[in-house]
Amino acid sequence: MTLEITDIFGSRVELHPRVELYSVHDFMGQEMPGLAIALDEIVDEHHGVEPYATLTVSFGEFIGLKNSAYIDTNNCRFAQQLLNQGIVEDTGLRKSSGFCEYPLWTFKQEFLEEIGGENYAEYSRCYDAYMKAVEERLSAEENFDPAEHTQDGMTMQ
Repeated sequence: MTLEITDIFGSRVELHPRVELYSVHDFMGQEMPGLAIALDEIVDEHHGVEPYATLTVSFGEFIGLKNSAYIDTNNCRFAQQLLNQGIVEDTGLRKSSGFCEYPLWTFKQEFLEEIGGENYAEYSRCYDAYMKAVEERLSAEENFDPAEHTQDGMTMQ
C-alpha cells in the first residue's frame, strides 16, 4: 500500500506505511506492545525506500481503544492529509505535552492488517487477550457475593 501526501514545499511524496511496536505499560505496570506507524518515502526503483517519519507518538501508556495511537502533528504537519484519505478516524480526544497537542486517532483495521504483518498480529493478539482478561476480572467482581465469603463475622476478600 502506498499513501500520497504533499510536503511543505508543494512536492508530491509517496509513502509506504508499516506497523512498528512501542513498549507501553498499563496502569498496573504490565508491559504490552503499543501501536506505532512508521512512514518510509518511496525514493525510486534503485534506492527503494528511506525513513520519512514516525506518524505516531508514544507516551508510554496503554491505550484502551484498539487500533488507536496519538499522532505526532508537531513533526508530521501532513497528518491531516492522511486523515482525509480515510485510513484513520479522529476520536476527538487530545493529549497535551509541553506546548503541543496530540490527537488520538483510530486506524481502520483493514489498513493495519494490510501494512502490519507480524507486528500488527502481535499487537492485536496481545490487546485482545488483555481486554478479555480485564472483562473476565470485572465480570467476576460483579458476581461476587460477600455473604458467601463470610466466616464467623469476618468477611474474606
